[in-house]
Amino acid sequence: MLTAAEEIVDRDGYDSLTMTLLAGELDARVSSLYNHVENLEDLRSLVQLRAMRLLGDQVRQAAAGHAGADGLRVLSHALRSFARSHPQRYAAITRPAIDGEAFFDAASETIEALAVMVRSAGLPEERIISTGIAVFAALHGFVSLEVAGYFDGVDGDLDEVYELVVRGAVTAAVLEATK
Repeated sequence: MLTAAEEIVDRDGYDSLTMTLLAGELDARVSSLYNHVENLEDLRSLVQLRAMRLLGDQVRQAAAGHAGADGLRVLSHALRSFARSHPQRYAAITRPAIDGEAFFDAASETIEALAVMVRSAGLPEERIISTGIAVFAALHGFVSLEVAGYFDGVDGDLDEVYELVVRGAVTAAVLEATK
């Protein structure tokens, strides 16, 4: 059921996911879906949580063997790769969490991978969260515009532009460590 819901999200978008559409995809009755989830919000939460865990797996794998500025660059590219591969699921995880506690648990691998890289760049512990948020916000700004099609038709190398964004975010994090 959850795989079918993800397929709908990937194809039609997060907001298009309905119990009726899912039941149609599964050739089932809408009422039978309620044996598995409480309601549409519960289903959307499960999609959101699974997408965040998938991002966490990809980020963790990418981060292995890296540290500091190099590690931040690697994580930045893993985030972009995930968003490009799963633009609708990426959009789902960047919305307010339906189940905040479960979402934070699902995000723990991503958060920890970023924290490790920021720490290994020499940042003091009290600056890790704010710097991590700043790095994510810079990357998310570009990535969300890119996957939304904002840059379609723009002349220029978007990989080069993204590298400038990454370089700026990484440089800011490293400079923060030297304060």
